[in-house]
Amino acid sequence: MMKKHNLTIKKLATILVVLITILSMAVVPQAQACSRLVYESSNGPITARSMDWFQDPDAELWFFPKGMDRDGGAGDNSITWTSKYSSIITSSYGLATVDGINDQGLVANLLFLEETQYGDAKPGDSTLSVGGWGQFVLDNYATVQEAVTGLQDLHDQNNLKIVTASFGELIDQGLMDPLESKLLQATLKDVDFSLHLSLSDKSGDSAIFEYIKGELTIHHDHEYDVLTNDPTFDEQLALNQSWLTLNNYWGQQTKNGSSFLPGSNSATSRFVRASYYLTTMEDNVVKSRLEQDRRSELAAALGIIRNVSDPLGLDGFAFTTTQWRTLANQRTSTQKITNEPATYFFEYTKSPNVFWADIDILKDKGAGVMVFDSVTDPRLAGNVSEQFHETEPFSWDISSTMD
Repeated sequence: MMKKHNLTIKKLATILVVLITILSMAVVPQAQACSRLVYESSNGPITARSMDWFQDPDAELWFFPKGMDRDGGAGDNSITWTSKYSSIITSSYGLATVDGINDQGLVANLLFLEETQYGDAKPGDSTLSVGGWGQFVLDNYATVQEAVTGLQDLHDQNNLKIVTASFGELIDQGLMDPLESKLLQATLKDVDFSLHLSLSDKSGDSAIFEYIKGELTIHHDHEYDVLTNDPTFDEQLALNQSWLTLNNYWGQQTKNGSSFLPGSNSATSRFVRASYYLTTMEDNVVKSRLEQDRRSELAAALGIIRNVSDPLGLDGFAFTTTQWRTLANQRTSTQKITNEPATYFFEYTKSPNVFWADIDILKDKGAGVMVFDSVTDPRLAGNVSEQFHETEPFSWDISSTMD
């Protein structure tokens, strides 16, 4: 009788933990949904990312050469710099670098975080448009450690203040076209472009940068290989640990090592699932066979990011849907298999194929700024590096919204 009583208590405790975890996830806003993960390999990491949004954010691929003179695009005190490295990036709305890789293998991904507060720029502060934040990093740093040190120093010395604007301000100033849905535009009118930043490099190092109440918080560790959206990263880590504890207990009770995972499209559910698959594959003997074939590793990383993507059927007022996905191939100099340049893969959700660009090919063309603006073409497949054409760079200048 006592054994049955103890078993009942254990079952009730398990149910209580599940309910608490589910409720904690239910209060997380689901308006914006993007995911990022870093797939580790002895051949070098692969950083995968999904872009989830209410509509197609007018994605374009760009090549930026080193040696470009840059401006922060945020008023008279905008920071200026000259790019040290070349990069391939994805832009949104012709206003922001939201994803990309430089020729040193550093990858930047910017995802929505509603809790972001960059703080108000004071007179004399050096300013940078949020649309140029990712590009500033790709232009100036070769490794995560360099970026962590550099961005922290700039923040501590008040030499870098991120400036953002709301959707309504951008539309009113003609910097962004009106949204397809009037209801959506009215809903987002006062919503700022509020982003947090993840970085990874070819050593597998990783860091997350968040501005909370005007202060820069940096989470820097090789193990920080997943990022989604709200809540803040430290809270996501705690929620993920709760699921890990629950799964360990579940496996002990079932005595077969089985696991169960959250299935919603909330940021926390996606964080837990991505973390689970990455950890499980790290421990899986099958991974050693995948490392003999980079194509298989790319497929594995793409499989995980697809698992945490939102299908088009969820599109609607309350949900975003996955518009595109990227893979950044960060090969190391000690790889076991064929040498390849830093390669950037792109998958448009409504197209049947994946295409890619090689940064070395684009550099060898000897041109200046180049764009590939046909990402929605369903016929695309394979290497599209030769289809980039020379043009003027887009602008992330939002100075007109600062008056």
